[in-house]
Amino acid sequence: MPTWNLSHIYKPEEKDKLISELKAKVNNFKKFRDKLKDLSEEEFMKILKEKEQILELASKLGGCASLKLSENTASSEANADMVLIDELTTDLSNEMLFFSLWFKELNKEQAEKYIKSSEKYHYLLERIRAFKDYTLKEKEEQIINLKDLTGVDSSTRFYDIISNKFTYIFEKKELTLAEINQYKQSIDRKQRILSYDIVFNKYAENQEVLGEIYKSITNDWKNENIKLRKFKTPIQVMNLSNDIPDKAVEALLNVIKKNVNLFQEYFKLKAKICKIQNFDRYDLYAPYKESEKEYSYEESKEITLEVFKNFDEKTYNLAKKIFDQEHIHSDIQKGKKSGAFCHSILKDIIPYIMLNHVGKLNDVFTMMHELGHGIHSLAAKEQTNFTFHASLPLAETASIFAEMLLAKKLLKESDREEKISILLKLLDSQYASIQRQGYFVIFEKDAHDQIAKGATVEELNKLYLENLKEQFGDIEINEVFQHEWKYIPHIYHTPFYCYAYSFGNLLVLALYKMYEEDKDFVPKYMKILSYGGSEPPETILKEVGIDITKESFWEKGFEIIKEEIEELKKLTK
Repeated sequence: MPTWNLSHIYKPEEKDKLISELKAKVNNFKKFRDKLKDLSEEEFMKILKEKEQILELASKLGGCASLKLSENTASSEANADMVLIDELTTDLSNEMLFFSLWFKELNKEQAEKYIKSSEKYHYLLERIRAFKDYTLKEKEEQIINLKDLTGVDSSTRFYDIISNKFTYIFEKKELTLAEINQYKQSIDRKQRILSYDIVFNKYAENQEVLGEIYKSITNDWKNENIKLRKFKTPIQVMNLSNDIPDKAVEALLNVIKKNVNLFQEYFKLKAKICKIQNFDRYDLYAPYKESEKEYSYEESKEITLEVFKNFDEKTYNLAKKIFDQEHIHSDIQKGKKSGAFCHSILKDIIPYIMLNHVGKLNDVFTMMHELGHGIHSLAAKEQTNFTFHASLPLAETASIFAEMLLAKKLLKESDREEKISILLKLLDSQYASIQRQGYFVIFEKDAHDQIAKGATVEELNKLYLENLKEQFGDIEINEVFQHEWKYIPHIYHTPFYCYAYSFGNLLVLALYKMYEEDKDFVPKYMKILSYGGSEPPETILKEVGIDITKESFWEKGFEIIKEEIEELKKLTK
């Protein structure tokens, strides 16, 4: 299976030159400090474009180091390189802090003058101003940045080093997490139970250190954001970063909680269809068929490109470009980061995609998902390097939409038995990316509150188990699942990240409904992607008549899920 070509970022022999160039540009940028009074619009734009060039160099260095580390998170060389680049870019970023602090302190009239003349850069400037009330003095900001290097950044790196080194003895074979996780979908219930128990018991064995790492990260979040920056709640930090109104996130989570019975109904239906007596948490992703078709990497690639081509020629060409440039790493190897991701380093660098392809249908969906991310980035390449990345809630739009395209293609081409199997997979996926992710965030909100009051790791385990029981009602939950939260990297890396998945999936269900009903939908959809992160998500979505602050909008996504459940009932009467 393929590994990626990182030379398109920079060649190894160019690294020292890039570092020297980065340092020189920052030293030159520092000279602007004494010229900030009475800047003309032209002079202001010159500074902004200098800042973008510095971002480009730093992104190349950081992106390459990060991708190398993901190949083997246990590599001492890759970890040392990542630390070196992190320290370098943090130090240089500190030396440039004066610019954003100055811009935040401008009076409204002066700031508006620059924003109005900045064209594609206007949203970047608006976002800088949005954090005005939560920003400290320059020296304090510099101290926080330095503190993070040896504090929260080290903590997340320790988590990765520890957890990614785990291997699992399963039926006398030593497996990686990606390899053992496929058995959660085994037709053999004993294998499902064993795979869950082995993985979560490994996290339980290490819970003292993993629990302390999480508490350290959470306390750091509280100390910096609540005590120093004066945010009202821990989640408000992520909401402001995403430029999503608190009201919209509350509406989303409220609707997820209100519809908890829907997935409980679905899992009872699944138990009946799959003839599973005493269905419990181990059976969540049990397959419908005894043997599932295997999908090689090349076959998955062919399906992926065909789906995009049937949707729109442009998306096909963008996806093909990622494959053709050899920007995908799919090989299974020890120490490799688990899961999958798409890393868009700069708008003019073809995105890099990491997969752990083991040949299941889920891997085809994962490939579609990550290629969707890549297409989103490439569609937004006309934006600036500051604004081509979509904000987190919209970042899942193209990826989940791609999964929907694949699911609908497979449903059209399948007989009754295959349709049942695909609908089960689709609903399993919607549970995993809507309700499950939403409840991760509900757990995080409670955990941040409890840790601030001195909670132990055992109390956090109990809290998570209660969270699961609320989700699943009378479906039995084995106590080993109390350790599941420690296995979720996003909870450690980026607090409250996970509601972006719920947001993205429910949004996509509404968008797909529009696609089915509106023959002119594709250009509208591509326009949404082309914005990247150059406007507020609320503004982008209002173009297609969506109000994210209304619970009635989020309910529309659950209406489609209800339709899928009804279709499944008809097929299995």
